[in-house]
Amino acid sequence: MAVRLCRHYQRVRNSCGSSYSTGLPVLVRPVNMAERPSSFSWVVQGKLCALAFPHRAENIRWLYKEGVRHLISLTYRLPPVDSCPKLNSIHMKIEDFTPPTIEQVDRFIHIVESNSRIGEAVAVHCQWGRGRTGTMIACYFVKTRKISGQEAIEEIRRIRPGSIETYDQEKMVIQYYQQLKSRGEV
Repeated sequence: MAVRLCRHYQRVRNSCGSSYSTGLPVLVRPVNMAERPSSFSWVVQGKLCALAFPHRAENIRWLYKEGVRHLISLTYRLPPVDSCPKLNSIHMKIEDFTPPTIEQVDRFIHIVESNSRIGEAVAVHCQWGRGRTGTMIACYFVKTRKISGQEAIEEIRRIRPGSIETYDQEKMVIQYYQQLKSRGEV
């Protein structure tokens, strides 16, 4: 889909009441951006992306057009996934502002890695795409990049500022690293 960007020059009024052009272009948001889910970004290009809760059917269809084939929902309620029957919806309920369990993290990583092997991208979301989502992705970095919990926290916050919202979520990433280290996996 071709996107057309328009340039408009902002006009402002001075204190005397006359108006003038600022000379600075104002880009008008393209219409198709409304379809893109809030806070969407690829954390591993073509493999794993993160986003806030996709409220509208257009958001779900946009994900599918972007190549996402699996959507992991970490919220209690599900987004309108019925609007795109080809998208596989996986529900992992985690209470807001709490960390996932070790079992949930292991399941998440298994889903991402098994689908990556067959070339299918996975999206993960919570309400705002920060706390629960950031915690899961940081744990994924610990396992797949073989980095420490602290390094994983710093990396997800670099990629997605605001990720991992609570001390308990941070603690979970550190504990996950320690568990993998004790098993000789990192």
